[in-house]
Amino acid sequence: MIDSRKASASYRPEIQGIRTIGALLVAIFHIWGGRVSGGVDVFFVISGFLITGSLYREVQKTGTIRIIAFWARLAKRIAPMTYVILALTLAAAVLWMPRSRQQGFLIEIFYSAFHLENVKLMMNSVDYLAREEAPSPVQQFWALSVQVQFYAVWPFLMLAVPRAAKKLRAGAYAYPAALALVFAGSLAYSVVQTRLHPSPAYFNTLARVWEFALGGALAVSLPHMRLPGRLRDVAGWTGLAAVVSCGFIIPASAHYPGYVALWPTLGAAFVLLSGGETTRFGVARVLAVRPLVAVGEISFSFYLWHWPVLIFVLIVSRQKQLGLWGGLAVIAIALCGAYATARWLERPIQRSSIGRKASWHVHAAGAALALPVLVTAGIWLVSNEIAEVRQQRAMESRSRDYPGGSLPVSRARLLQPGVPVYPDTKRVRHKHANRCQQNERDPEVTLCRYGVQEGARKTIALVGGSHSEHWLPALEDIASKNSWTIVAITKSACPFMAGRGASHCRKWNESALVNLIRLHPDAVFMTSTRKIGANAQDWKEEVPLGYQKHWERLAQVGITIIAVRDNARFSRSNIECVDANAAAILKCARPRSEIFDRVDPVARLADKPANVSFIDLTDRFCDETHCFPVIGNVLVLRDSHHITMEYARTLAVPLEEKIRQVRPDLFSAAGQEISGNPTPEGFVH
Repeated sequence: MIDSRKASASYRPEIQGIRTIGALLVAIFHIWGGRVSGGVDVFFVISGFLITGSLYREVQKTGTIRIIAFWARLAKRIAPMTYVILALTLAAAVLWMPRSRQQGFLIEIFYSAFHLENVKLMMNSVDYLAREEAPSPVQQFWALSVQVQFYAVWPFLMLAVPRAAKKLRAGAYAYPAALALVFAGSLAYSVVQTRLHPSPAYFNTLARVWEFALGGALAVSLPHMRLPGRLRDVAGWTGLAAVVSCGFIIPASAHYPGYVALWPTLGAAFVLLSGGETTRFGVARVLAVRPLVAVGEISFSFYLWHWPVLIFVLIVSRQKQLGLWGGLAVIAIALCGAYATARWLERPIQRSSIGRKASWHVHAAGAALALPVLVTAGIWLVSNEIAEVRQQRAMESRSRDYPGGSLPVSRARLLQPGVPVYPDTKRVRHKHANRCQQNERDPEVTLCRYGVQEGARKTIALVGGSHSEHWLPALEDIASKNSWTIVAITKSACPFMAGRGASHCRKWNESALVNLIRLHPDAVFMTSTRKIGANAQDWKEEVPLGYQKHWERLAQVGITIIAVRDNARFSRSNIECVDANAAAILKCARPRSEIFDRVDPVARLADKPANVSFIDLTDRFCDETHCFPVIGNVLVLRDSHHITMEYARTLAVPLEEKIRQVRPDLFSAAGQEISGNPTPEGFVH
């Protein structure tokens, strides 16, 4: 992705051609495909080839690497485009970005500016609540972040190899051997991490280093290889076919990168292997044509341009995906922007005298370009935070204006004129109410205690996934009034059910069951139903068999359950709709028949378990025909299916009424008393 053309005999125009194809594939599959194109992998192999070759020649010629100067050359190439694109994206966000997406976007500006966007996306990918956030217009910077992290470390490896070779007497094979080891180790790590943690592995630099090492191994080996012309021709066309076909052949369900990424990376390697000399039927005759070379020279700019253009076109047009002409318009705009910034920004800076006398001049210039972006984003971010604190105080002082779900749904009181939505859609927090909420991948049971800690009358265990956990604010209020202790045992994306889910979820369920039996609470609080179906159109409610098996097991030891019907689950987040339709909130409503079955699935159970008390609060999410994203001036959901903490608190009164109806014994003074707080070590993990 990053390269400056050098007028020398070693210049290979077909590399620009394959870079063009990689960049266009990325854009095409971002716009229309929904699959991994393999284009970024091609960039990584080419970057490894060019950078390793440059460093290798410097070591061979001088015996060392001027690392600061090397970084300065890269910064001179990277910094102008990086910070100009970030600045333009900030400007576009001021004009068009929905308020609900601003806070997350501003945070990602900082990660992108410091070349850590891949780290941010890794964190988001393991944050269950962050997954439904709309893609950021700076998300494309993850690939540049990976490259910069590679560039930061690679010179040290290239310097270490000859020193190690001298001690080991490895001779001429030192570099190929070292790069082969890096390739094998990183690829093995990538395969394992992709299988265990596919989402974060996609953005993990360590799971991508092997792609750079593959290009690097070619760079140090090709000068010593003499392949027949016919073999080079076959390799070149095979490689081009692999690169082009990757996104069409590899299914969207394939875990990436892992071994699947060998398809486009080996394709790029074969193209590199085939070059150096033009043959009559070689692939270079196609890849070196002038239009492909010209686009290849601005491919870095095009890659950075295409993604924010796509995101803002989708925002402005209010579409989820573009058609043919809309997508072609995005590509055209990105190409024009890339050409303009390359001609009037990138190339003049490259030709300038900055850094010729002292390398630190380049880094100072880069910092000067970054500063306006960081200051602007910082001021915007801090002002939002200050406004949030002020709004929260104002809302709390006007609590009577925010009844939320304390009363049954009435269209007349969804959103009163002149009363802003609370929480503000700009600052909805995707966070867990339970501070001990276990992450999605960890099978270990963690717990927290809420409510009354000393001399509590009753102990209620809140158990299950996030759809149990988001009831905690309501249960806390009830617990404080009635001297209860709430013991929260929850885990993201892991309902309390037997025999289903990933291995870490099954292990967690087994351990949670053992801990519940040991704790023996006065009641277990959880959900009674789940939505099943491949997509929103096919959703149906059911009482999972896994729930019933756990209920039977708890019945054997005399533990009772309070099971609440699962809350409204929309097909997509309505926050942006609420943001845009504050004066016409009914536009954001959804038919109740799409969200809930006409009859609670509990009623269809042949034999209702005697130890389970069922409650239903759907009348606090929907009226007879529709379900709503704002009720009583309070935002109901923080995404498409998790209740906001603010709305959950307004459900405390109706939830307590329902619990009193089915379990009046929990509100009597007599019953289990506990003293002190059992430590986590007292529970079985």
